[in-house]
Amino acid sequence: MASPKGLGKDDIYFCEWKQGKYQEPVLLNKNINSDGYEFNAFISKNEDFLLFTKYNTVDGQGSGDLYISKKDKNNNWAKATNLGLPINTKYMEYCPFYDEENQKLYFTSKRKNIQSQDFKTVLDFKNYIKESKNGLSKIYVAKLNIIKN
Repeated sequence: MASPKGLGKDDIYFCEWKQGKYQEPVLLNKNINSDGYEFNAFISKNEDFLLFTKYNTVDGQGSGDLYISKKDKNNNWAKATNLGLPINTKYMEYCPFYDEENQKLYFTSKRKNIQSQDFKTVLDFKNYIKESKNGLSKIYVAKLNIIKN
C-alpha cells in the first residue's frame, strides 16, 4: 500500500539523524519518485548520488531498471537517469550497492538465458541451473565510473 503522502506505489524517502533520533521522513521529489515504483535505494558515502530501482518505466529496458541521480550545485537531486545496457536488461535489476573505491556496481538481477535441452541426469540439470543465468536472482558486478558533479 502506498504512503498517503507519497507520489506512487513505492517511494523513496530520507530521514535525518538529529539530536539522537531520526526526524520525520521526507519524500524525495519527482526527479526521483513517480506515480510508479521506486525502491532499493543506495546512497553514496558523501550523499552526492543515489542509485535505486524503478519498475516498469517508459524509458526502461523491461521490468525493473537501475537509475542514478546526482545532487546538483544547489544540493538538489537531479532528474534520475537509466543506467542502460548492459547493466539493465529486460529482466528485473535491483538492490544496487556501489564500491566507490574500486568503481564497481554490485546488483541483483533475474536475467536468464536458459535454453531447452536434454539432460542425462538430474545432477546435470541441477549444475546447469546453478551455473547459468537462470532467472533466480543472482548477484552481478559491473565496472561503473560515476563522475560526480
